[in-house]
Amino acid sequence: MKAAERLSDWNLFSGKGFFRGKKALSPLVATLILVVFALAIGTVTMNWGKAYVESIQPESEGKGKLIVIDPEQINSPLKQLQVDFLQGKINEEQYLERQKQFIAR
Repeated sequence: MKAAERLSDWNLFSGKGFFRGKKALSPLVATLILVVFALAIGTVTMNWGKAYVESIQPESEGKGKLIVIDPEQINSPLKQLQVDFLQGKINEEQYLERQKQFIAR
């Protein structure tokens, strides 16, 4: 027997094959299986991502961020006002009041 004849005799869906006499899944069942599979993969991926992000967070959480400002970049009173606010030299009310004054000019 030639190789091509042997392959045609052992077809997966023929009488000698693996799926012989089996009926196919209905489209509704196949869709449900795909949705459940997609949700399971999504859940696993999201849990892994959450654990990964939590593991790489900096140890100094809760502390303020470091802001580096070059004094040569502060070339206007509004920028100086923003720097004073970020450094905590003035509170939010003072910042907003002075900002309105600078913008009104």
